[in-house]
Amino acid sequence: MMSKGKNILAIDSSTSVLRVGLAADSGQLYEAENHDRYRHAEFIFKLIEDVMNRAQLDKDDIDVIMIATGPGSFTGLRVGMASAKALAVSLEIPIVGLSIYSAISGRLFREYGRTAVLVPSRRNEYYIGLIESPDFNDTLISVITAEELKNRSNLPPLLGIDLDMSRLEISDNRIVDDISFRLNIIDLINTGLARLQKSGGDDIARLEPLYIQDFKPGGTK
Repeated sequence: MMSKGKNILAIDSSTSVLRVGLAADSGQLYEAENHDRYRHAEFIFKLIEDVMNRAQLDKDDIDVIMIATGPGSFTGLRVGMASAKALAVSLEIPIVGLSIYSAISGRLFREYGRTAVLVPSRRNEYYIGLIESPDFNDTLISVITAEELKNRSNLPPLLGIDLDMSRLEISDNRIVDDISFRLNIIDLINTGLARLQKSGGDDIARLEPLYIQDFKPGGTK
């Protein structure tokens, strides 16, 4: 769906992989990633600068920002959200926030049908969301432990985002074959663009990261 005529910056800092993408008005997509989960704050503007330079664009050329709201790392989400909102305010452009489940639900449902999608949370805990249609309801996201996953045999096939499913000690017949499924930045761009066209950008004052559980100091994310 990438639309010509707009330069769209997308940021996802929800998982251990920091992803930045720029869909240029030329139709080209430029992407950059950092895989050090503890250095999102250090790298986020470096990645933004990288994609802008490769597209030969300035920040003033950005028309809209798409930001992944979570769920995911507490610190990572704050880094991405603060950076995206700062840019949107300074450039006076729209911003659209999407959960990673909302971003992937359309493509995932088309490829696999009904699935239960896992995203790493704390140690031995995972965010889980049931994808049952192309449109996802964020209120259905919850937290599940590794032990609970073993005992929930009624769940649809499991698929992990940036997650080594072999660590879960779950029988292979409960796992979607393609265990390498990952959130593509284009998912965030396309779904965000559709939402922008349908209902406009988000209220920047009310846009916040999607925290499914309270943050506890000292917890491992």
